[in-house]
Amino acid sequence: MKNLLLVALLLGLFCNQAVACSCPVKSFNEFVKDADEIYFATLEEARVIRVDPNRKWPFIQGRFEVRRTLKGASRTGDMMLQTGLGGGDCGVPMSVAQTYIIFKKAGIDGIYDCDGSHGIYGFQEEEVAGKVKAAMSKRSSKK
Repeated sequence: MKNLLLVALLLGLFCNQAVACSCPVKSFNEFVKDADEIYFATLEEARVIRVDPNRKWPFIQGRFEVRRTLKGASRTGDMMLQTGLGGGDCGVPMSVAQTYIIFKKAGIDGIYDCDGSHGIYGFQEEEVAGKVKAAMSKRSSKK
């Protein structure tokens, strides 16, 4: 038992870095409230960017085709967004041809697990759009 504890302690000391994704627990309504823009978009292309002088870690850059605007200025066409590789960096898993609900803050070109963005199935779009509309209605009626 002592040897196991010693090994664990040594591994902890020699471990250079560790990352873990930790997001505060939020409701769907909070994701809607916090976002400046909400879209349904399809990932058309994704690539890993390994070297960028402004970022310490590699990331994924995705080209999304915006299909429907749920909140914010109406938008169509392509939008480039970045995310982490997933796991400890809170990146959104990206799969080409997947539909996503994008919760976006103005002026930020990234999406993360913590902002609520995630992949959905096509049959879920109307249900999710209804939830967004209901959340925005609740917020409007409280003002």
